Amino acid sequence: MNIQLAGFRLLRLIATGVAVLCLAGLAFADTIKLKNGSVIKGKVVSFGQGEFTVILDLGTSTRRSTSRMIIAVEDIESIEFDGSEQSAIGARPEPARDNTIRDTADPGRTVPPPTETTVPPPTTPEPEAGPPAESPGSSSGLPVIAEKEVRVAAAADWTSTEIRVQKGQRITISASGEIDLGGSQRSGPGGITRSDSRKLIASRPTGALIAVIGDDNDDFVFVGKQTDFQATHNGILFLSVNEGDLKDNSGSFIAHVKVVGSK
Repeated sequence: MNIQLAGFRLLRLIATGVAVLCLAGLAFADTIKLKNGSVIKGKVVSFGQGEFTVILDLGTSTRRSTSRMIIAVEDIESIEFDGSEQSAIGARPEPARDNTIRDTADPGRTVPPPTETTVPPPTTPEPEAGPPAESPGSSSGLPVIAEKEVRVAAAADWTSTEIRVQKGQRITISASGEIDLGGSQRSGPGGITRSDSRKLIASRPTGALIAVIGDDNDDFVFVGKQTDFQATHNGILFLSVNEGDLKDNSGSFIAHVKVVGSK
């Protein structure tokens, strides 16, 4: 990137966030460190097309005010998410690729550092006389670890469910809705027959709902309208659309996700 252009962009971001230094006491804030040495505190709400959207709290003791800031990923040194032990660009608690999921056919398709909801490891119930009682909401008798609905934007590289799963836990996902793939082509969660040499799961329909666990593997899982599978990795559960080029997509799927403990 041209140094003068990068400098101009950073100056504009700093001017927009005049009250950033006042945000140090923000109760729920992410910390964004820029390559020029600046530190911004706000709430990262989305990532797309190589840019993070951050909501800043510019309020005073007598008046609340917020501002929206767009920050290019190449201007960022690291991001520390509120409530996470460590989650940053360029810094990882363990060696892996670079905190991103990459499609080998399209190296530009990446996953932003996730905001995590930590799910505790499964616990083994104490033995008791007679058949074990089933947990509420679980037909298998296993404890429900997490359950939520997630809106999966068709144009987003990956959507974080904010659920951290553990290896061995069971994941059930059902999906509904319809998205536009561009070119007057529409698809439900099950996908459509459409040639696409760059989609992540080549043997599955284009536009279908897919999943992956963690940001350091390419073990993509076909979800479609509904699936039930066992986690083979520890990490955040992400959802996306099985298509190589997502830029002209619109609409979203609604995915109902449930995670239960292992036997």
